[in-house]
Amino acid sequence: MAIQSRILGTGHCVPERVVTNFDVEKMMETTDEFIVTRTGMRRRRHADASVSASDLAVPAVKAALADAHLTIDKIDLLIMNTITPDHMDPGCGFFLQGKLGMANTPVIDIREQCAGLIYELSIADQFIKTGMYKHVLCVCSEVLSKRIDCSNDGRNIGILLGDGAGAVVLGPSNDPNVGIKSSILHAEGTHAKVLYTEAPGTAMGKKAWVEKDDIDKGRTEFRMDGKTLFEKGVEWFSHSIFESFKKNNVSFDDLAMLIPHQPNLRMIEAIAVNVKVPKEKVFINVEDYGNMASACLPVALDQARKQGRVKPGDLVLLVGFGSGFVWGSVLVRL
Repeated sequence: MAIQSRILGTGHCVPERVVTNFDVEKMMETTDEFIVTRTGMRRRRHADASVSASDLAVPAVKAALADAHLTIDKIDLLIMNTITPDHMDPGCGFFLQGKLGMANTPVIDIREQCAGLIYELSIADQFIKTGMYKHVLCVCSEVLSKRIDCSNDGRNIGILLGDGAGAVVLGPSNDPNVGIKSSILHAEGTHAKVLYTEAPGTAMGKKAWVEKDDIDKGRTEFRMDGKTLFEKGVEWFSHSIFESFKKNNVSFDDLAMLIPHQPNLRMIEAIAVNVKVPKEKVFINVEDYGNMASACLPVALDQARKQGRVKPGDLVLLVGFGSGFVWGSVLVRL
């Protein structure tokens, strides 16, 4: 019988410090009314200056392992995704591996932005199905508060950002009806500059990796074409939902919960209208936690489980879309 992978445990960690829209008003030229109207966000969490992405990931991993009833020595592979790494190189997963005491455990460090968990689950699923690894740890951690540009050029994305980390442990399923039913991945690099950071980099047309001029002119900060990102996000989110339904011959009647990446409330509302999903079947936490990039999906999945919104045996669809563009879905029966 073919091996099927399943989710064994989930965990998350968010900083204690709550940052309201009124706090954001003190950081940049904006208002609570504008943020709520345009994004639906009211609060987010920001980490202390001493906290790195790997620091935030450690308690999330420990919670996921406890939920899976496993110890760290049982993990055969670590996969990590972040756009806020501890250092430029090596990959952030190596720093996390060291903090977890995972001596000699292989690490795969990926950068699939907000669709990180979708790609991680797909990669883990393949390793488990082939029998190469039994238990795979997937981690997404972001400290986006350290990448906020408070200038007028950066505030369209700066008002969105929050910090958080989430972890998912996968292993083989003893029940052929339980586990990952499909993972579908997409990317479209022609739109890579709709949301990107220009510097540092080797495509700057100069010898230096980064110069003071790059910092002064904001090239080291996020830059976003919000209109295009919104339109493409709604389009490809919706496409991913219908694509998964078609592949698996299911509908919203079969689905217990749709858990999307949390870009902002207005985009999620537009997607919900587009696909005609019942409101009670969409998990939303963006009003309280902001956009945590790749951490959104594992945090939301863990919260949905812990809150009893999804239960063992439920069919859940995870959907993510991020800069690149990169998008996809994972349909899983818990």
